[in-house]
Amino acid sequence: MSDSLPNEKKSNAPGGAMRVAFIVNGIVCCLLIIALAAFGMKKRSSTSESGSTISTNGSVDGTSSKPLATATDSVDEEDDDNNGRPKEMKIEMKWHPEGIADFEFTERSGKTVSKKDLLGHPWIAGFIFSNCAGPCFKVSSAMRQLQDEFLNDTDLRLVSFTVDSERDTPEVLTKYAQAFHADSDKWLFLTGDKAKIYHLIWGSFLMPVQEETGERRKPGFEFIHTTNILLVDEKGVVQGKWSSTDEAEFGKLRRELRKRLRKGTEPEIDPQK
Repeated sequence: MSDSLPNEKKSNAPGGAMRVAFIVNGIVCCLLIIALAAFGMKKRSSTSESGSTISTNGSVDGTSSKPLATATDSVDEEDDDNNGRPKEMKIEMKWHPEGIADFEFTERSGKTVSKKDLLGHPWIAGFIFSNCAGPCFKVSSAMRQLQDEFLNDTDLRLVSFTVDSERDTPEVLTKYAQAFHADSDKWLFLTGDKAKIYHLIWGSFLMPVQEETGERRKPGFEFIHTTNILLVDEKGVVQGKWSSTDEAEFGKLRRELRKRLRKGTEPEIDPQK
């Protein structure tokens, strides 16, 4: 018996050392994984802060510019009897009180239109492209409805910005506008440098827009953009946004326009309505 015990201990010694080494290696690997994860999170945070389209220092797509607008989000706190429903996220839009940035783009007629040309008129801004196979038709149809209801006896203007300026030349936009019987004087269709148009959409209107690439780029869906339309007052200040594809929300905009344009009043408009 005395001979068997030392032999057993000798046979188990290498296995114990291997187990210790395995545990040590496991701990080292865990520490490396944690360190790499922390580094990755820091890098992504730095990239988000320095390369975001709209940032706190007013940069757009990594370029420095004057802050034009801000957006903050908040989560509503529900009671304990929420019945498992998800919390609601509210986005508060805060457009710059000095108004949108100056711009100069080419209208379908070939003339140059700037922010200055629209001062003194309230106007509705919308975003489309002529080859769109998605919701652009609904956006322009909503603008056509506003034209029929308000342009004859008010000072309202409509402005459609193309997000595909390379293909949407003045000639192309003319044909597109004719399909909606757009008033050539009061409903403008603007094209120009794509980077400047996107800068205006992101920086001043606080609306998303991007060009699809790779496998996500499909005919008629080359561009992702908002279907909201925005009201800009006579001083060039954005007053609010409304969905052009939601009948109830679009109805709220029409009611506000009736109050503002036909009664000559300036009611406060809730941008979230």
